[in-house]
Amino acid sequence: MTARTEAADRPLARVVADISDFANREGSTRAVALVRILIILLVLVKWGEDLAFFSATAPGVVYLSPLFFLAAGAALIGWRTKPALFALTILLAVFYFGYGQRFGVNEWAHHHSYMLLFVVTMLNGAPCEKSYSVDRWLAVRRAARRGEAAPAERGPLWAQSLIILQLAALYFWTAVDKTEWRFLNGERLERIFEWAYAGHPAYALLTQSWLLAASSTAVVIIEYFLAYALLAGRFKRAAFAIALVLHIGFYFFLKVDTYSATMLVIYLIYASPERVHRAIDELQGYGAEGNAAA
Repeated sequence: MTARTEAADRPLARVVADISDFANREGSTRAVALVRILIILLVLVKWGEDLAFFSATAPGVVYLSPLFFLAAGAALIGWRTKPALFALTILLAVFYFGYGQRFGVNEWAHHHSYMLLFVVTMLNGAPCEKSYSVDRWLAVRRAARRGEAAPAERGPLWAQSLIILQLAALYFWTAVDKTEWRFLNGERLERIFEWAYAGHPAYALLTQSWLLAASSTAVVIIEYFLAYALLAGRFKRAAFAIALVLHIGFYFFLKVDTYSATMLVIYLIYASPERVHRAIDELQGYGAEGNAAA
């Protein structure tokens, strides 16, 4: 092999090694199991009333309604978690692409709905059944009957990494969309506040031109920063704190409760899985060896 060929192969080898590391990296499953529970609860809160049998009057929905609640319920408690998540993903995709994109039903067409669908889809590849689930309970019982140790709460993290990648992409492209004068000078935010706060006692304060411009510019800067921090893996603590303040602010001031709650839940994945695991152990009074503290 010539020196030129060897030089050409080295970058490819690095790429292959990086992909292998990405696919094989493992960690605690407690954080993603909590995300599974919270995301399914958000799915039920957002669409449960519309899909309840008494509301399911649209063609086809009356038949899909029972399947939705069966799949969501099983995924929530972690019973046959992977089949339940797969079924729920198919149902949400039918609602999003069929009723939302094809027929223009606003509740299904929104990007907030897409984020929920995306996270549920990625949970199919995450080991979220290995913690806080009926599946975990049954596995522990089987191990006890055989005299074996309980299964480790560990699994691959590639699906969680893809969720963070999607989150970074969302921040970046929403920031790009807002990088224009009508947003930076507060004009677009003023339209949003007119819709949300017309007749509200705080309307005059919130629509001050300087406050609108400052808030709009700050949001764009923060979204670019979060996109960079999530992808580069830098400034993790600062990014975590800023994101929490940003999304709590969105939840408090705007009618984007589902979006804000979804983003806050996703940040459980952004936190170190091992730190989440240790924090739960400490909360429950367990030491480093997993034995109850005296």
